[in-house]
Amino acid sequence: VSQLQLQAVVSTQSTGEEMGDENQADETYSLTTVKSIAGAVEQLVNFFGMQPCERTERVAEDKTAHTLLLAGQHKDGVECLIKTRIVFDGVVNMKISARSQNADLNDLLVSSI
Repeated sequence: VSQLQLQAVVSTQSTGEEMGDENQADETYSLTTVKSIAGAVEQLVNFFGMQPCERTERVAEDKTAHTLLLAGQHKDGVECLIKTRIVFDGVVNMKISARSQNADLNDLLVSSI
């Protein structure tokens, strides 16, 4: 994961659609040490070192659910996108999806939490 670089992406939706569903890996986690959605967003942005997209790094204070979109480029030039759906219901739960043209990279990204 440390070999990712920041990269501006014009539209995560169109870029993600170009990659296709077959180029996606998914995983679900309970983030037991995180106390809020905003805390989860901050930690995920710092952990992955990728660029937040579409201002999704901003979390409204009263939200119980949030989607975070991140974009980056692996050192070998492969573009990758991460989408997380974060829900707070007393505990922070997260579904993470990674898309790129490299299945191994997708698996690495979703399993690195």
